[in-house]
Amino acid sequence: MALETVGIERMKSISKNLVSIGLVFIMVSCLMPNSKEAYLEKFERFVDRVEQNHKNYNAKDWEWANSQFDKYNHDWYLKFTDEFTIEDQLKIKSLIIRYHSYKNKQGIIEMLRDLFKDDVDEMGEKIEEYIDNNMEEDLEKLKKGATTIGDSAIKVLEDIIRELDESF
Repeated sequence: MALETVGIERMKSISKNLVSIGLVFIMVSCLMPNSKEAYLEKFERFVDRVEQNHKNYNAKDWEWANSQFDKYNHDWYLKFTDEFTIEDQLKIKSLIIRYHSYKNKQGIIEMLRDLFKDDVDEMGEKIEEYIDNNMEEDLEKLKKGATTIGDSAIKVLEDIIRELDESF
């Protein structure tokens, strides 16, 4: 009888552990965003929650917030990085700035410089490439278009003046 009781208790313990592991797994999978849109929405809600409560945070709260922020800023960001548009990138960077402004660890100017340095460098490279490869052709098209528009505008104006002269 005693062996039977020990076996039952052990099965209960194993069952509790399996249920606990299952619940943890479900909670983690529910927290992880499954789309770019969910990522952006959850990241924004997280930063909003930090904004509302940051004045009352203690060291343990900031430890939790920092671990969540690291997931949004690194792990989950990398999962969707190829899907982000420029608007998404700007939104993400604004959320990062907001979070750090509440955390108050980095100066905003230094953080902005770090966040946007790569984007500015990349944009500069694209502008240089455009100037080297396509700008002259586009300027020629623009000149031709402006000439055509100018000639058309002059003709319309001449027609209006002629009609006015004829009506008097």
